[in-house]
Amino acid sequence: MIIALSYGGDSLEINTDDLPANARFAGRFTCKFPPPLDRHQIEHYLLAELRAPKELLSKSKILTIVNDGYRRNPSAAILSIIWPFVKDGRFAVATGTHRRPTDDELKTIFGPLLPAISPRLVIHDCYDKSSLVNIGTTSSGTPVVVNQAVMDADIIVAINSVEPHFFAGYTGGRKSVVPGLAGFETIQANHRFAKDENACPLSLDANPLHLDLQEALSFVGKPMLAVHCVTDRTGEIIDLSLGDLNETFRKACSAAGRYYIVPVPRKFDVVIANCEPPLDANLYQLQKAQEHGARMVADGGVLITMGACHEGVGSEYFIKLAEKYPTPESALREGMADDSFGIHKLIKTARHLRRFDVYYVTTLDEAIMARVYLKAFRSLREALHKALAKLDRSAQIAVLDDAGYAVPVVER
Repeated sequence: MIIALSYGGDSLEINTDDLPANARFAGRFTCKFPPPLDRHQIEHYLLAELRAPKELLSKSKILTIVNDGYRRNPSAAILSIIWPFVKDGRFAVATGTHRRPTDDELKTIFGPLLPAISPRLVIHDCYDKSSLVNIGTTSSGTPVVVNQAVMDADIIVAINSVEPHFFAGYTGGRKSVVPGLAGFETIQANHRFAKDENACPLSLDANPLHLDLQEALSFVGKPMLAVHCVTDRTGEIIDLSLGDLNETFRKACSAAGRYYIVPVPRKFDVVIANCEPPLDANLYQLQKAQEHGARMVADGGVLITMGACHEGVGSEYFIKLAEKYPTPESALREGMADDSFGIHKLIKTARHLRRFDVYYVTTLDEAIMARVYLKAFRSLREALHKALAKLDRSAQIAVLDDAGYAVPVVER
């Protein structure tokens, strides 16, 4: 049997007939999505829901917030429908600590409306102190520093995608403002909670990072509407909610859980976590696939994470931190007391390595990967044969498709 996997815009294949004698292909696990909503359904719903806040929107200074290029967010489609309600306001791209979107990404995000939006467009820079304002401190000590554009507005309108997130529980909701339009000091302080065991996919109520984000958002103190979209693998909308940001966020999380949770019957000896765009762009984003794939690897097994990483590492923070913590043991021993930005990535990998090996199929340099405790391979075949040679038992191999988004839940 030939298994084709997405990789860097191309396809890699596994021939299960070529596997060593001690290996058996046990299954391919993927999200199951309903048919997407059509344009008429989306337009009818949004226009109906906008009747109530229409007067507020017409008399207010509006800031419309959209995601950057690392989300499957159909911002252009939503904007084309709600444009009459927001066209006179300002617009912001919630980059958080990510790089500035390219011109091509901006065209994708805003579509044909980009020329009209550009004169009033804020592309957030978390390091630009001249554009930031401090509006308070959370009960856990996180300074709440946000883009001045947030505070200049009378009302916030956020267009969001909601899917599982490897330490915030879910994307969307509060993340449009914090960390999306927050200063670096806010993001760094909040990210210290990512080391907590409860800062994991699907977790909200017990997640200290999420709770800190919610409290930080409350300091904004103004009406916030959101269009929360749940999308399939191609970015088509399968679920939609518009209304109060916090209320619709919870509804969208419930919907996203129905589609992105992937039941698996048991853990497997070798798991191939296949990451697809846009999260395969760099190592910083690709770790989401590692976190999800890890949930279905048996103790003593091997996780193979696939992502070309054509943009390279993405963020250098955790790579540089590895100089302080050159081994997984040192990250677990001393790193828990370190609140430096990116330390959670080293700690989460170190926790995995206590249970199983972690391989990557990637274009990134092997020496860079080794610095953050990971073994890099240029081909899936090489990684797979290395994993099977390591195991001294019959091995079951499973594939997790779209692993940056899909969250496996082991049934037993």
